[in-house]
Amino acid sequence: MSSELREFFREFRAMGTDVAFWLWHKDEQRAERALAYAERFFHQTEARLSRFRPSTELSRLNRQAGRPFNASPMLYELVKSALDWRTRTVGIFDPTILNALIGAGYDRSFDQIAVGADAQILAHTDRQPLPAESQSRGPDADGIRLGPGRQIHLPAGVGLDLGGIAKGWTIQQAAYRLGALGPALVDAGGDVACVGSPPDGPWTVSVADPLSPAQDIAYLPLSNRAVATSSRARRRWIHDGQSAHHLIDPRTGAPAQTNILSATVVAPHLPDAEIHAKTALILGEQAGLAYLNRLSDISALLVLADGSQRTSGSFKEDGYVPHTSNFGERFRIPA
Repeated sequence: MSSELREFFREFRAMGTDVAFWLWHKDEQRAERALAYAERFFHQTEARLSRFRPSTELSRLNRQAGRPFNASPMLYELVKSALDWRTRTVGIFDPTILNALIGAGYDRSFDQIAVGADAQILAHTDRQPLPAESQSRGPDADGIRLGPGRQIHLPAGVGLDLGGIAKGWTIQQAAYRLGALGPALVDAGGDVACVGSPPDGPWTVSVADPLSPAQDIAYLPLSNRAVATSSRARRRWIHDGQSAHHLIDPRTGAPAQTNILSATVVAPHLPDAEIHAKTALILGEQAGLAYLNRLSDISALLVLADGSQRTSGSFKEDGYVPHTSNFGERFRIPA
């Protein structure tokens, strides 16, 4: 076994996105075993929580709406957490948007949605999404009950989508598991959680420009932090001749009509960062900034539809946003 820390890397595909692990450790066998275990954890979680697979526990729960369902500890805790966030965000983050997502055409994994050339163009335009009147919020979801023995009772007609919290939870848990062996970072589609720092300093994470994904608009040094980006620039498609995206505004039951193109949030834990980013984006520039500015221990970057940027907290001081700080003088940024 080497006495020096070495970098180990693993990548694969899960949850509809590319996933990558980095781990610094002295022993190759232990490191590779930990990376393989963390990958299995990703696949096992997806097999339990995906709404796109009829055999998952979440799908069984949704099919049993109107009757009590005895959930596993994982599903119960995530549903409980999602409902708590629904209260904390006054309904802007809402796991009961399944019917609205299906109504907007998001009825299968994004990899399976036939986007076509026109839908690709929509990622760089600001056409209006589906009109609100074309969607229905469905039954009142306030009747969800959590009971003893991890029992979940969904009202008839209510379905849950945990995509807004399950992915972040999975990434964070994988980072904790790897971080028990040494400095670790987990990246799934640009959502990142890290534990510790590599030997040569903090992890440096880039934030892509939503209008030009090949370009980076910010660099963030991270240690024991997480960063999530919510964007309506990527997962877009045409449904019934209209532009649609996956970020549903629960107040209308339709894809959010917002002037924020992407919201990036840095927070201590990834599920929190994901929910804050999604909530700010749905609220729009003014209300979204007001929401973020009320939070402690987070920082954020908003990119508006016209390409202009807004920041919250210490984002400009903690990271590097071109033309706004001296981050480039303090940290080495790869050319």
